Amino acid sequence: MCNCRVETEARLMKAIPEQLPDGHRNLRVSLTGYALMMGEGGAQSRQVMPIAITYEAPNRAGAMKDKKQSMSMMANYCMFCGEKYEKTTDPQ
Repeated sequence: MCNCRVETEARLMKAIPEQLPDGHRNLRVSLTGYALMMGEGGAQSRQVMPIAITYEAPNRAGAMKDKKQSMSMMANYCMFCGEKYEKTTDPQ
């Protein structure tokens, strides 16, 4: 498994202070859009992309009402280096 997340966060910690005002403090950098996947081989951090879903659906009175849902789409490859993530199996 690649170390792109850790390495990218470290590079950002070095690059971002140059863009911040003098006197800044307590800088923290964390890439978001990752999920911890549990499988037979243990835990694995994989990239996910949030998806916003909106639609209209009829309510009990028959009128249309706006609905919102969200889900995530999981990546099969690291977006930084292109390494394929190990396949995880669902615990049953």
